[in-house]
Amino acid sequence: MQFEAFAHYARHESGRPESAYCFDALATSVDDVSPQLLEAYVEMFQKIEHRKVGSALKQSIQQGLWSPTDATEYMERFIAFASGTGVPS
Repeated sequence: MQFEAFAHYARHESGRPESAYCFDALATSVDDVSPQLLEAYVEMFQKIEHRKVGSALKQSIQQGLWSPTDATEYMERFIAFASGTGVPS
């Protein structure tokens, strides 16, 4: 639902409707994420300090700086940055 909300915002509010396509792809691919990855993502996302990572990643999508192909790629990058193993690109 989170990705769907961002797709709606991007399509109707942000002035950057092209990022809506990316968020749509993320929303439709959530069911394809492995249970282990989803569990790790949810566990890390529940930590307040890691929510800033999620905000930064979503903002980079909205600004057209990054365009993950699916929810798995998004969650893997989130976990990498939240755990401190990610490298800014």
